[in-house]
Amino acid sequence: MTAWEAEFGPGRWRLVWRVGAVVHPWEAALCLYEDAYHRRLGDDPDLRYRLVRTARDVYDRDPSDVVSRLDYASQRGSGHHLQDVAVRRVLVRLGTWFSGDRLVRLRRGGDGTAGELGRQLDSSVVPFHRPDLIVRPELGGWWERGSVESFYQSNRVLQRQGAVADGD
Repeated sequence: MTAWEAEFGPGRWRLVWRVGAVVHPWEAALCLYEDAYHRRLGDDPDLRYRLVRTARDVYDRDPSDVVSRLDYASQRGSGHHLQDVAVRRVLVRLGTWFSGDRLVRLRRGGDGTAGELGRQLDSSVVPFHRPDLIVRPELGGWWERGSVESFYQSNRVLQRQGAVADGD
């Protein structure tokens, strides 16, 4: 049981993302998250070319992240990994795919395995394409202001819900 389930009850809370005056579920926030990657890779053909020529795939936390392919809901590890799924989906949208031989980690720091490509595509540094939609003041954290991660963290809201539909 999570702390929020203990406080509000099972099925009586959810995370939503504020976009303007409206809150939306996770799937809607991921559309905007992915669009930022589309802008980054679409506007920088050199970065896109280096990525597809170098990588055989990408991952965030663990090499097993590649199993998720194009499915954000496929989360097997201890934490969410979204940026790798976003990059894969954007490559499909741009009509290209990986042709390299390296597994590239999308991280800006840490264990040093990311390489320059991975650092440039970390959600903490990729600019959010609609900075006007990031809730102000932006939350501070390990991410850069105005980044995809800043949108994801700053716009996330815990929403308390009424009784669940099964008669609770």
